Amino acid sequence: MTKKAPRGANFNQRQPRLSDGAAEKFLRLLMVTVFVAAIFGADFIYKQIDTPLSRIMVGGKFNHLQEQELAELVNTEIDGGFLSMNLNQLRQELQSHPWIHQVSVRREWPSTLKVEVVEEVPIARWGKQGFLNRLGDQLSLPENSNLQSLPVLEADFGSSQDMIAQYLLLAELLGPTDLKLTELQRDAVGAWQVETAAGVTIVLGRDQIVEKIRRLVVVWRSGLDIQLNNIATIDLRYPNGLAVSWRDQDLAGGDLGHESNTDSSAA
Repeated sequence: MTKKAPRGANFNQRQPRLSDGAAEKFLRLLMVTVFVAAIFGADFIYKQIDTPLSRIMVGGKFNHLQEQELAELVNTEIDGGFLSMNLNQLRQELQSHPWIHQVSVRREWPSTLKVEVVEEVPIARWGKQGFLNRLGDQLSLPENSNLQSLPVLEADFGSSQDMIAQYLLLAELLGPTDLKLTELQRDAVGAWQVETAAGVTIVLGRDQIVEKIRRLVVVWRSGLDIQLNNIATIDLRYPNGLAVSWRDQDLAGGDLGHESNTDSSAA
């Protein structure tokens, strides 16, 4: 037998609910709880991931640096784990090494640090002040036997960038001859002079340097090369020729197919 609902009962009657103020407080408490839980959860995950490095890989082509030496240097500069180490700071510290021209560092999951190094390549001495690379940057490098044969650049006029650019140009232009550049000088008025491995001095003056060297190459190929050991100085400060000073005039060759100019007005 089905019971009837008591008279006056209303199933659509509203149930008791929280006041607006209580609901707001509850919502705030819930948000704070979730936020705190997220922080502690993220911190836990971060600590699990931020493990000590298990491997340091160093790459690059080295003539003066040693891979093991670099790995030890990197290891001493690391402050933190896989995630917490400061890569920018590490890069700056490594970049300050005198033999490092450029360096890149990156993480590799799960616990490896990769370091790529470009070694400095000195190509000339900068007087008594140090060394220069191909960009003309001045380098303060420790002396070693590999650096003793580098050409010497000295200037009373112009910058190190000017000197290295001129050195590279002259070394290329003199390539067809036996005159290997060992010293390049520029005086206070901007005049150039070259010393070579054969002991020959080449006087260039201030202007039209490329044209003068090309003129020398033509004369060199015309027979001047056979007199290499007897040449003291080649003076190219003339508009249409050159002058040769011999070590031993008696051994000097005859007509070499060039105009020998002894005009004292050379510049």
